[in-house]
Amino acid sequence: MEKLKYTDLLRANAGLRSKVANQHPYKVKVLNNVTCNQLNAVLSYYLMRQGVNVQVAFGNYDNVIQDSFEINDEDLVIVQYDLLNIINKLDTYVEELTEESLIELEENLKNELSILLPNLKKVPCVIFNAFSDKSISINQFRVNRLRTLAKHLNDFVTAQKEKNTYLVDCDDILIKVGYDRAFDWKLFNLSKTLYTIDYWNAYVQTILPLLLKVTGHIKKAIIFDCDNTLWSGILGEDGFDGIQMSLQSKVGSIFHQVQQMAVWLSKHGVLVGLCSKNNPEDVENVLKNHPDMVIKPEHIVVSEVNWNDKASNLKTIAEELNIGLDSIVFVDDSSFEVNLIRQQLPQVECLQVPENVDVYPQQLADVINRVFFFTENKADLDKTRQYKQQAERNRSKRQFSDMESYLSSLGITVQFDIDRPEDVVRVAQLTQKTNQFNLCTNRYTETQIENMMADDTKHCCSIRVKDKFGDLGLTGVAILTREDHQMEINDFLLSCRVIGRNVELAVMDQLVKYAESEGCDKIKGKYIPTLKNKQVSDFYDRLGFDPTGDGYLLDVSQYKFNDIKYINITKNDNG
Repeated sequence: MEKLKYTDLLRANAGLRSKVANQHPYKVKVLNNVTCNQLNAVLSYYLMRQGVNVQVAFGNYDNVIQDSFEINDEDLVIVQYDLLNIINKLDTYVEELTEESLIELEENLKNELSILLPNLKKVPCVIFNAFSDKSISINQFRVNRLRTLAKHLNDFVTAQKEKNTYLVDCDDILIKVGYDRAFDWKLFNLSKTLYTIDYWNAYVQTILPLLLKVTGHIKKAIIFDCDNTLWSGILGEDGFDGIQMSLQSKVGSIFHQVQQMAVWLSKHGVLVGLCSKNNPEDVENVLKNHPDMVIKPEHIVVSEVNWNDKASNLKTIAEELNIGLDSIVFVDDSSFEVNLIRQQLPQVECLQVPENVDVYPQQLADVINRVFFFTENKADLDKTRQYKQQAERNRSKRQFSDMESYLSSLGITVQFDIDRPEDVVRVAQLTQKTNQFNLCTNRYTETQIENMMADDTKHCCSIRVKDKFGDLGLTGVAILTREDHQMEINDFLLSCRVIGRNVELAVMDQLVKYAESEGCDKIKGKYIPTLKNKQVSDFYDRLGFDPTGDGYLLDVSQYKFNDIKYINITKNDNG
């Protein structure tokens, strides 16, 4: 876990701030009853490093409930409602609290929470830091009523919170940091600053995967070197029988565990690949035939095993997967290779296998927990299979002399659904992860998508694509707003897996037809440029929209339908 000093953070943040100044601000509000000012520096550091222009504001000290009425356009609210400061306000020593007084305190706090939680239900994302008794000294051989109080309050929050609210178990963070390093009693007595910079550092790294998810900066792929990374030893020198990754071997069992983690990642939506200086046929032989190898060819979506420099290979991998370099985690044992990537491709997250390989699995787990966000979304679980199908499409493509013939051979079907409740999770995920074909790059939570579907003036269109090679799943989203006789396309995005098939043209035909059916004679569109969506900068121009001061406008009667013959459209209106 990275450890940072407060002064170092302030210096680093001064440089990072200028690099993200042109990005749309991500607004965070902290509601707190203890002073949390150091959280600003830590949170800003980790998010600005990922290119997020985060702006952190604090509510008035110990004014949590009242400040919750003043939430406006914040993207994230963090609630630090600390039990210690509540207990310290009582006019009775904590050990003197009777069961009756604790019951009364619990009811009062639940009444406050019953006001607080509904006030936050429209915020895109809320992080509620769980109540803890760990800062309050209680003899462990006595009945710990405060621990029971904390549990009851946390159970209450869990039962009453909306889908937009995530409860963070802060006790886990305290255990990781250590109580002596987590609390600053001198500062608490001076200014009610309870937690140290070490605590906030561990806290932010705990919540970081969620923050990367909702800001669209989650990692998508993990690429491994082979020698002394997936197995112990050098294949070219030690040979097939000399490398170690067996559970029966002390050192081999460590690499066996790493491979188990990689296989688990491949089954939960992370793209697993290889980037190794080796003879490709030797590595392929190990993957297919070595009895101790946990990773098999079916777990690998991309492989650059050759003698080229690894920076070039990682660029090739990013292009083949159609993802940004900032979506990649690279794992290698060589300090030379890792430093090369850090210098030439600073967007890539690197992990160097430690000299003490005993801690290697734990360090890998720390990186995984920090930069990947996991769900049980079926689309994620199928991702490895879908990318392998994409490889089949690419091989098939080489058999055709022109693109039209190739596309016609695919048997593409696009299903166009409107306001389908079953799609909420995947739609929100696409808005959070899609960068290249994304006209406005707004990021939405599940709660926001649900609210749109429930709003009579808004519609959420889901786009599913499949062809003869397989089902690519829900790979596109259009979010529409209807006002009088005008339809506005607030968002239009497609996964990188379906770019290049003219699906966007077929979908636009359907959007125009839908606008007509809703009695709209004008369609308004908007393009908001980012560092990654330049390929769609002329999208509305190509489709005949007229530029206006704040976007683009189409007279529906003048639209020229693309009528893509090789794309079959099916549709369902749930609105």
